[in-house]
Amino acid sequence: MKKIVLETFKKLSIVEAPIPSPGPEQVVVRMRFAGICGSDLHVFDGLHPSARVPLVMGHEGCGEIYAVNSSRTDLKAGDKVCIHTVLPCRSCEACASGRENLCEHIRIMGTNFDGVFTQYMLADASRVIRFDASVDDRIAALAEPLTVAVHDIRRADIRAGESVLICGAGPIGLIIAIMAQFSGASRVALSEIDPARIQIAQSLGFAVFNPLDANFDRACLLASGGGFDNAFEITSVQSGFDACLRLLRKGGVMVQVGMPPAGRHFDIDINKIIYSECGLRGVRHHTMRDMQTAVKLINSGVLNDRLAPLVSKIYPLEQCQEAMECARSDKSALRVLIDLQEH
Repeated sequence: MKKIVLETFKKLSIVEAPIPSPGPEQVVVRMRFAGICGSDLHVFDGLHPSARVPLVMGHEGCGEIYAVNSSRTDLKAGDKVCIHTVLPCRSCEACASGRENLCEHIRIMGTNFDGVFTQYMLADASRVIRFDASVDDRIAALAEPLTVAVHDIRRADIRAGESVLICGAGPIGLIIAIMAQFSGASRVALSEIDPARIQIAQSLGFAVFNPLDANFDRACLLASGGGFDNAFEITSVQSGFDACLRLLRKGGVMVQVGMPPAGRHFDIDINKIIYSECGLRGVRHHTMRDMQTAVKLINSGVLNDRLAPLVSKIYPLEQCQEAMECARSDKSALRVLIDLQEH
């Protein structure tokens, strides 16, 4: 088999390796497609605080079970699956309370242990979730970013009829927008400065406002009827944080999704938090339950037509370096996939 190895930062190598054999309660997954996330670019550039080389990157992907060595009776060779990205200790207080994403000893696929940029992957059987056989592989490869949106929407606790502002119309911002509408939001708007992403968001039917425009605040307030009930900050920049908090109505909830670079801290308008009783919530990864929900949504097909346009480009395994550069530089490429299959 072939796997893509980050031998040194910013340089990928394609390495031949034997197909792994599953140990107790493990499976081997023959990967089909893997997606490139913004956090993969941080790992690639050597900016992630805990990633070490050599490393097989990647945490977004789908494949089929190649071999099983598990007591799970619902898994068999040929099943289409994805793998939850978090490997918790299962014994700390956070794990015991169902918040495994806050595990004291958490390990993240593609960062702390080898990920999905490989033709065959060894995985913990308990972290595998099955798709219906009829699901398009390219949609299945979006299960992890959809899981992010499921988790983030749950953190906001959006209620039917509420309004939502999302700062950042990249792939995560757009999937959160799609999930917000699906969860009952009556008005969903995005803030974005890049012309290509503005056009894509508008083509998906969303109202988009450019924060560089002089009438940005006024347009947002008009669109929301005086302020948004919920806001999601994706951009990881101070101006995005300020806009989300500033445009919240009294009693609104803001969720900070983007992670600022190491050493950068946001200034906070604490008076807005106090006098308007606004809620400020963080998100960290997601849980197995969140991914199970995302897979159920994909299996049902209710969002698949809206998710499909997010897959912008597909590169063969041999062009993995070019795929990374595309994901970094092409703002119109919302989700770049690597085809790991043998053709």
